[in-house]
Amino acid sequence: MKWKNIFKILFCAGLFSYAAYAQSYKIDYRMNYRTDSLSEEMQAKDMVLLIKGKESKFYSRDQYLNDSLVTAKEKAGAEAQKKYDYQFMVIKDYRQKRIYRFTVLLRDLYRISEKSPSFKWEITKDTKKIGNYTCQKAMLTYSGRTWEAWFTTDVALQNGPSVFDGLPGLIVSMKDSKNNYQFALTAIKKDETVDISYFSTQPLNVTWKQWVKVQQDYYNDPYREMKSGNVKAVWQDANGKRFVPDYKELTKTQQQYLKKHNNPIELAEAIKYP
Repeated sequence: MKWKNIFKILFCAGLFSYAAYAQSYKIDYRMNYRTDSLSEEMQAKDMVLLIKGKESKFYSRDQYLNDSLVTAKEKAGAEAQKKYDYQFMVIKDYRQKRIYRFTVLLRDLYRISEKSPSFKWEITKDTKKIGNYTCQKAMLTYSGRTWEAWFTTDVALQNGPSVFDGLPGLIVSMKDSKNNYQFALTAIKKDETVDISYFSTQPLNVTWKQWVKVQQDYYNDPYREMKSGNVKAVWQDANGKRFVPDYKELTKTQQQYLKKHNNPIELAEAIKYP
C-alpha cells in the first residue's frame, strides 16, 4: 500500500474519532442487579450514560431528570427539591485517563479518583442482532467477576455502562456470569444539552483507603451521630408515643443488613466487615 493511501486512511480515522468526541450523547440503560448475591430477588434501575467530548457520566435516570429540573428552575430564578440518588455513579475522564467513582453514605456523597482501569477484553467471532444493532461478543474477567458483553460498531462511540469501556464500539448488552448485574441499552440519542459537571450536593474527595475506613467506622457504630445528639431523631411507636430505642439491637440489625447487601459491581472491592 502506498504511503499516500496509508496517510488518507489515518487521516480519515482521525476525523472519525474527532467527530465522535465532538458530539454529545444521552444513552439509556436498564440495570438489573442483586444487592444480596445469595438472593434470587433482582432490583431494576434505569440508568443514563451522558457523553460530552472526552468525558462521560453514568448515573441514575431519576437523578438525571432531577438535575435537569433543578438547573432549569435555577436559570428561571426558582427553587426545586433536590434528589441525592448517586449510588453507582461513575465519571470517566479520557483526557486525564482517570475515573471517578461515587458512593453515598447517609446524606454524604463521596468521590474516589483513580487511574482508569485497563480492561483485557477477549473479542470473539460470535455476532447477533440486538434491536437494530449488529453486535459482537466480548468476554472480560475483572475485579472478581466474569463478564459477557455485546458491543456494536454501528455507533461511533467506544464506551459502556459503569466503569466499562475499551471495546471498538458501544456496549449494548452486558452481564456477569452469575447474573448479579445485567445492563441493557434501551435508547440512544444525540443531545447537545448534556451537562456532566452538575451535582446537587458537593462531593467529598477521598482515597479508596479513606472510604474503606468510613465504611468500617459506620459498620462499627452506625448510630453514633444519633446517640451523640449531632443528628436529631424522634422515635415513635405505632400509637405515636415517643420512646428511646435500643441502639445495641438496632446496631446488630444494621450490621447484618450491611453484610448481606455487600455485592458491588466490582466484587473484589466489597468491604470486608468483621
